[in-house]
Amino acid sequence: MKMATPDFETPKLANVLKGYTSLIAGHVAGVAQGGIAYLELARPHRHNSFHEELWIEFPKALQELDAHADTRVIIIAGQGKSFCAGIDVGYLKRNFAAMAPATGVPGRTPSAATAAAVTGAAATTAPSAAAATAATAALPGACPGAQRAIIRRNILALQDAYSELERCRSPVVAAVHGRCIGGGVDLITACDLRICSEDATFCVKEVDLAIAADVGTLQRLPHIVGHGVAMDLALTARTVGAAEAHRIGLVSSVVPTVNGASTGSTTHGTSSSGRGAVVAAAVQLAATIASKPQLAVQGTKRVLLHSRDHPLVAGGLDYVATWNSAQLISNDLITMLGGGGGARGGPGAGSGAVGGTGRVPANASGVDGDGSGDGDGGSNTATVRVCHPRPRL
Repeated sequence: MKMATPDFETPKLANVLKGYTSLIAGHVAGVAQGGIAYLELARPHRHNSFHEELWIEFPKALQELDAHADTRVIIIAGQGKSFCAGIDVGYLKRNFAAMAPATGVPGRTPSAATAAAVTGAAATTAPSAAAATAATAALPGACPGAQRAIIRRNILALQDAYSELERCRSPVVAAVHGRCIGGGVDLITACDLRICSEDATFCVKEVDLAIAADVGTLQRLPHIVGHGVAMDLALTARTVGAAEAHRIGLVSSVVPTVNGASTGSTTHGTSSSGRGAVVAAAVQLAATIASKPQLAVQGTKRVLLHSRDHPLVAGGLDYVATWNSAQLISNDLITMLGGGGGARGGPGAGSGAVGGTGRVPANASGVDGDGSGDGDGGSNTATVRVCHPRPRL
């Protein structure tokens, strides 16, 4: 198994998670605050489009980063010219070909969700094209209800891969450059904060592919940009530039570039696009958040998500009262009330008091053209069985 490798724009990581072939994950080195985890999609030749392995590895890496004692904030970025171009079109075409006999309607292509979900069903490893074809060979005579049940289970599993971003205790920052299409929009809307470079573009592409987006955009985007704007973007599938993305609230800031080079720097060199700049800005933003009391940051994320999903004010007030009754008393709060200023690493910033942070040092360890035909960004589905959902904390 060949592990994914960093390029000259990947930040230097103090520790790198092992065993991942389609992404790079670890903790950013050389940041005074520490605690900044980093996950980089590493399929630049396919514009970081999601295929079987990436659907499996993405939630697994998030869980591993979030469980790490040193993680306070997580950054999501992508290698190459694009942040994420949705599903890998080659895999999508193979699924379409495999599903053709089962559609029952001549000349009609099944949805990406249908195509991806039926093939391989409950596979725990990425199937080959031959395996996908074999898996669908018997479908025409199968029970239609059973087929649809399989489709539904797989769509739910793929939704769960992106919902892992919300289940992380630590806030997640999306650092977007280049194209962010289809499944890429599903991904960033599940993040807590989004920033982008000047060259970033966004597109909810699914309607052009005759499907309804099914992995989170239609549920989360209205809460970010408003119902009317979300309806516009989803029904027209138009491309939104960085300036408009900022104006409508899809991103909180746009990171400029200067003379075609990155305004931020990376360990390995300068950028010819906005990637280096937006990653550097994301690290700065993450450092600011990481400097805050950890339990307060985690609680704020959880309460805001609860209020979004349970919009009644009375319920939200009851929820935050319950949360703070469990975690309000912490070493960080004692330090604040004692006049210690609350800086990380100051007096009382360890374990011992009720709700203390108890941090432990990290274990150290060691493209082509415009991408047409690489990742269509449309469907966000694949034939995989991803990790089981974790309970919310």
